[in-house]
Amino acid sequence: MSLTLTSALLDQILFAMEDQDSFSVLNLATRQVEVCVDESTCADGLVLPLPTWSSTDGFRMMREFSESLSHPEVQAELRAALDSGQGVFRRFKQILKPRELLYRQWLRFKRKFMEEKVRQWMEAWPDIIAENPAEPVFDLEDKGLLSTDFDLREGQPAAARLLEDWDAEACREAASVVFGESAGSEYAEYFRRGRRYQPGDRFWVAETPQGDWAGVIWVRRWDQTIDPIEVWEVLSWYVDPEYRGLGLGSALLQTLRTTLGTAPTLTITVPLGDPRLDGPLVRLGFVAAGRLWFSQGS
Repeated sequence: MSLTLTSALLDQILFAMEDQDSFSVLNLATRQVEVCVDESTCADGLVLPLPTWSSTDGFRMMREFSESLSHPEVQAELRAALDSGQGVFRRFKQILKPRELLYRQWLRFKRKFMEEKVRQWMEAWPDIIAENPAEPVFDLEDKGLLSTDFDLREGQPAAARLLEDWDAEACREAASVVFGESAGSEYAEYFRRGRRYQPGDRFWVAETPQGDWAGVIWVRRWDQTIDPIEVWEVLSWYVDPEYRGLGLGSALLQTLRTTLGTAPTLTITVPLGDPRLDGPLVRLGFVAAGRLWFSQGS
């Protein structure tokens, strides 16, 4: 007897995996997940044990999620909760739930993590349960937070003033890290070096559903292009602190790379040598040369 995994059945399996107080099996006759008092009371020969799921699996899942974030404040809170040893899952959830976007990202991560357990379980029973390639049930949430909650689009020159305001904020943050929280606007202007929007500049923004900017990336083509090399310099790459840890910075950089194509060389200077930026830069093919990173054009 065999059956096809459906979305409804997958949901039943995932729900039962988390129910640590009950013993559940997959009844091949009814094609449903059913709760038994114990294994001896289940229909003989007509059931499959469900994928194993323990508190250790749950802890590892939370640990991997916390390590995947690039928001240092939230990451530190989650690490402290995981190291507390008491009420870990409850505290973990309490930290994320007020941060709506991060909480939704967690729910997606959690489902994907548990779905992988189900995939591995199915591999042990290939002749009994399988996914229908024509109607896939895994990774339905894999569109992810960025594609559903943010609109990544190219900005227009009419918004140049707002772009400059964002760049000024990015420079104020950089100045406060170097010179302390009391650093004034003159310190921030040092980082800007008189930078202003010019005709020919291009920039991309990440917008919330309400139309607010959540992040920007701004580039300028070098005037002295060495033929046949085309070079674009990233002038500003900034994500609002409220939206950090979601991968928006990487998404903006990827959008830039996709739009310009692989031919141009991209350069970006990381003023503070911030190691949090190393990951997305390396993943998108950038190479470090001191504080300067570049993506070699083809």
